[in-house]
Amino acid sequence: MRAIRILLVSAATILLGASSASAVSFSLEGANGQLVTPGTQVTVTVSLDTEGTAGIGLFSVGVIFDDAILNYNTSLSSASSYVLYSGPFVPYLVPFSGPPQIFGGTTDQVNVEFVATDLITGSAGSGDTYSGSVVIGTGTLAPLASLVFDVVAYGDGVADIRLTLGAGGNAFAMASGPTPSVTFGPAGDAGDGWVITPEPTTALLLGLGLMGLAVAGRR
Repeated sequence: MRAIRILLVSAATILLGASSASAVSFSLEGANGQLVTPGTQVTVTVSLDTEGTAGIGLFSVGVIFDDAILNYNTSLSSASSYVLYSGPFVPYLVPFSGPPQIFGGTTDQVNVEFVATDLITGSAGSGDTYSGSVVIGTGTLAPLASLVFDVVAYGDGVADIRLTLGAGGNAFAMASGPTPSVTFGPAGDAGDGWVITPEPTTALLLGLGLMGLAVAGRR
């Protein structure tokens, strides 16, 4: 199956050429520097903004995380059933194969993969977002996947979660039209996220401090 995907990416890349159009962006939300400790979970949302770009054929965007502190929870994670419409009630970009999975041979990479329903024919999607039969926006931020990570260990300060198109299996190809530039984050800010993971001693002191505040509050 992966070999078929690679062939499709190659074919689309040959067809699209080297021209450039508008930008599309991938965003990661939910890892905003919050404090986490073992036994808790972090949920992040990966989204796509087409900025009006039509004709996206397929993509596989990677989510890289600190696997010394975080474990990816596949069973609680999910992908949107579709992303864009090419017309009213006509899904255009759909998940390649169910919920996002850990990329083979790695322990710190999840790939979020979508493919166009009309990839074989090469028909261009409009890039519009519909509500019923009414266009509500072009380039509207569209959620791709909700990814859940279990916090399994204390850290030494920060655990990173970031987006990339440069890791194993990652790709972006057009079914038709020129290739857009791809950015990360709502303002092209690299799509980086992080959570604060205190050392055990720091976590203990923090816990004692919170207990002290609770006792003081009862007096």
